[in-house]
Amino acid sequence: MRFANNGLTRSIVSGLLGFLAYGGWACYANYDYGLEVATKAAFTQGSYSFIVTLVMTLFMEALFRLLANPTLRFCVTFFGTCAVLYSTSWGVNALMGTPEILMTILPGIIIGTVYTFGYTLSLTRLQTINSTG
Repeated sequence: MRFANNGLTRSIVSGLLGFLAYGGWACYANYDYGLEVATKAAFTQGSYSFIVTLVMTLFMEALFRLLANPTLRFCVTFFGTCAVLYSTSWGVNALMGTPEILMTILPGIIIGTVYTFGYTLSLTRLQTINSTG
C-alpha cells in the first residue's frame, strides 16, 4: 500500500500512463507517414501528456490536502482543477489564435474532467481507508 499513500509516486505513475496512452495514440495516428514521423509524434504528444498529467495530478494532490471537510475537499479539488484545466486550455488556444477553441479543446476537456473526477474520488477513498484503519 506504500504506492497508494505516496502522492508524488501516484502523480508520476499517472504521468507515465498519460505518456503511454497519448504517445501510443499519436504513434498509431501517424504511422502511415513512416516510423520516424510516428515516433516523433509519439514522443511529442507523449511528453506533453506526461507533463500536463503530472502537473494536474500534483495540483489535485495539493488541493486535496488543504481542507479537512470531506465534501468541501472533494468539491474544491474537482472544480478547482477543472477550472485551471479549462482556463489554461482556452487561454493557450486564444493566445495562439485558434479559431474553433471549444471544438479544439472539447476532447481534452471531456477526458480531463473524467480523469479529474476519478482521481479526486480515489483520493477521497484513500483518505477514508487511511482514517478508518
